[in-house]
Amino acid sequence: MQESATAARGREEQRVRSLLDEAARCRTVDPMQSRQFALDARVLARTCSQPMLEAEALYHLASIAHQRGRSEYAFALATEAVDLAEPDGVSLTLAWSLHLLGVVHYQASNYPDALAHCLRALEVYRATDHGVDEGRILHTVAAIYQSMGDYDRAISTYEIALAVNEALLRPDVDAMVLGNLARIRGRRGEHLAAVDLGRRAVALARHDAPHLVGSLLAALAEAHAGLGDLAMANACFAEARADWNTRVESGEELPVTDQLGVMVSEGRIALRAGRADEAIASLLAALDLADRTDQRELELELHDLLAVACKQAGRLAEALEHRERHFALHRETFTDAADLRMRTVQVAHDHENARHLGQITRLTTSGLVADYAAGHADIDAYHLEAYERLASLAEMRGGSTTRHTSGVGDLAAEIAHAIGQQPEWCERLRLAARLHDIGKVAINDRLLMKPGPLTVEEFDEIKQHTVFGRRLLAGVSTELFALAAEAAWSHHEWWDGSGYPNGVAGKAIPLSGRIVAIADVFDSLATRRVYKREWTRDEAVRFVLSGAGTQFDPELADAFRQVVIARYPLLDPDQA
Repeated sequence: MQESATAARGREEQRVRSLLDEAARCRTVDPMQSRQFALDARVLARTCSQPMLEAEALYHLASIAHQRGRSEYAFALATEAVDLAEPDGVSLTLAWSLHLLGVVHYQASNYPDALAHCLRALEVYRATDHGVDEGRILHTVAAIYQSMGDYDRAISTYEIALAVNEALLRPDVDAMVLGNLARIRGRRGEHLAAVDLGRRAVALARHDAPHLVGSLLAALAEAHAGLGDLAMANACFAEARADWNTRVESGEELPVTDQLGVMVSEGRIALRAGRADEAIASLLAALDLADRTDQRELELELHDLLAVACKQAGRLAEALEHRERHFALHRETFTDAADLRMRTVQVAHDHENARHLGQITRLTTSGLVADYAAGHADIDAYHLEAYERLASLAEMRGGSTTRHTSGVGDLAAEIAHAIGQQPEWCERLRLAARLHDIGKVAINDRLLMKPGPLTVEEFDEIKQHTVFGRRLLAGVSTELFALAAEAAWSHHEWWDGSGYPNGVAGKAIPLSGRIVAIADVFDSLATRRVYKREWTRDEAVRFVLSGAGTQFDPELADAFRQVVIARYPLLDPDQA
C-alpha cells in the first residue's frame, strides 16, 4: 500500500514537472496557453504538497503577467514564489523570482530595491552553479545603473555580461546587451560606436533571437538618426514596424516593453527629423501605455522628450507642463533617502564581491577599465580596486551621487578630447575626475548637508576640501592618482585668479583642474541638491558660457560648447 502511494505521488510530481516544462516552452509564443499550463501545475503542486514546484508555477504566472503589463499582479505572484522558495535556501526558482521582483522595481523607478533584489538574485544564482542566466541578471543590473545615469558602472557590467555569455552561449542575451550599449553610446554622442553596436545586435538577433529583432532595429534607427542619417534611420524603423505588424498578425501578443521600445524610438526619430507633431503623437501614445502598465522609469524619460517636442512645435504651455511633470517625477525618484539606500546597496555589494574583482577585470574584454588597464602598466587590478573604493567613498559625501561623479568624469574626458588631447590622457582624466571632491570626506556632515546658505566661516571650512583631497591622493605613485590629486586641488581655481585654494590664474592652473572646473559646475547645476533645485540643461549651459574669461578658460568653454551641442543635438545652438 505504501509503495502504491509513493508511486502515485511520484506520478503527480512528474505531471507537475511536465506542465511546467510546457509552460516554459510556450511562454513567449503563446502566453495564454502557457498561463493555463502554469495554473494547472500550481493546483497539482499544492495538492501533492510540493512548495518548490508551486513556487516555480507562481514564477511562470508572474512572468506572463509582467509580459502583459500587469506589474502589480506580477509583483504579488513573484513575492509569493519567493516566500515559498526561500526555505530551500538556494534554487533557480528563488533566483528567477528575485530577479523578476528586481525588474518590476526597476520599471517603477525604485532603483535601490531593484538593485538589491537583482544582486541577491545574482548571489543565489551563482550558488546554484547553473550559470545559463547569469548574463541576463547582469544585464538587468547594468540597465539599473544606466537609468541612474551611472554609465561607467553600466558599461562595465554590460561588458561583464558579454564575457560571461561568451562561455554560456547566450546570443539572445548578448543581443540585448549590445542593444543597450548602443543606446548608451548614442546618449553620450558616440553615434558611430552606437551604429556599430546596433548592427551587431540586430545581426545576432536575426540568427538567434528573432523576437528581439524589431526592438533592436528601432534602437539601430535611433543610432542612425543621431549620426544625421535620417534615410537609414527611417529604413531601419520601417523594418522594425513591419516586424511588429507581422508578429501581431500572426497572433503573437507583444510584450509591453517591445511595444514601448518601438513607440519611443519612433518619437525620437521624428523629433530629430524636425517632425514635432508626429513625435508628440508617438510619445503621448507611449506615455499612455507606460502609465497604464506602471512603467514609471520610462514615464520620466517620456515627459522630458515631450517637453522638447512641444517646445519645438511652439506648444509652450504643454512643454512647461511636461517639464514640470518630469521634475516632479525626478524629485520623487532621486530623493536623498533613495540615494543613500542605493549607495548602501552598492557599497555592500562591492565589499562582498571584492574577491571577484580580478576575475571581473579579466572577463571585461572592452570598456573604460579594461582599455585603460591594457595600456597602462602602472594601474593593475589592485590599484583599480582601491580607486573604485575611493570613488564609492567620495560618492557618499556632500550630497553627491554616482550620477554626478560619473557625469563629471564623462564630460571632462569629452572636453579633453575636443581640444586634441591623446585618448590615453582623456581616459585617465575620466577616471581621475571622479575623485575631484574626495576631500569632502574630511568635512563635517553638518556643513555638507546644510540646506540654507553658509556663513563666511563655514564656507572657508568647505574650501579646505581641495587641500584635503590633494593630501589624500598625492601619496600614491601612479599617473592616475597624481592626476586625480592635481584635479582635486585645482578645480575651484578661477581663470581670473579669484578662486581657491591658492588664487592662481590663467594657464598657471593645471589643465586637469581647468577642465574639471567646467564639468563640475555644469553637472552640479543640472543635479538636485538639498540646498538647490535642478537647473535645466539650457540654463546650465548658458551659465558656464557666461563665465568664459572670468571663472573658466575661454578656450575650454568653447570646447565645452562644441561638446554639449554634439552630445545634445536638440539643443538650440543659439542658446549655447
